[in-house]
Amino acid sequence: MKRITILLLLMITGLAWGQEEYFGQNKVQYKNLDWYYIQTRNFNIYFNHGQDSIANFAAKTLEDAYRIVSEQLDHKITQRIPVIIYSSPNDFQQTNVISDIMPEGVGGFTEVFKNRMVIPFTGSYEDFRHVLHHELTHAVMFNLLYGNDISSLLARQAIFSPPLWLAEGFAEYSSRK
Repeated sequence: MKRITILLLLMITGLAWGQEEYFGQNKVQYKNLDWYYIQTRNFNIYFNHGQDSIANFAAKTLEDAYRIVSEQLDHKITQRIPVIIYSSPNDFQQTNVISDIMPEGVGGFTEVFKNRMVIPFTGSYEDFRHVLHHELTHAVMFNLLYGNDISSLLARQAIFSPPLWLAEGFAEYSSRK
């Protein structure tokens, strides 16, 4: 009887989540992107056709930043971190990595579940360097806190999720020169 009650509660909760709807807001993808990738020791970097120089800059920047962040957190990752680079903020707004509409002013994000970093190139290499380092700090922090597999992530995130001021504050501190 107890199992049936728990099962019913879970089903009702699931139905409640299914009712959430964003009326009149559709994420439109205006063009098909031609993806390529390069692999470094710690990263798989995905980028659009013709953006080789940006991808190479990101590869060097990320490997340099990884040495700093892993030393600061005293933690080494065991799997390559996927990094998706969009060639412009407009392309970034159309990402299907997350289903939500991207809020204005988002300079990049790190997805918690698959630990993917998603970043647009805005035209400024210094801003790009900063956002790469910032998001890498989140990726290493998530790996430290939650591990690599989805089951440990769900269990640990239910128990502990760092306060936003701590996660963002440390990422900003780490990414400043």
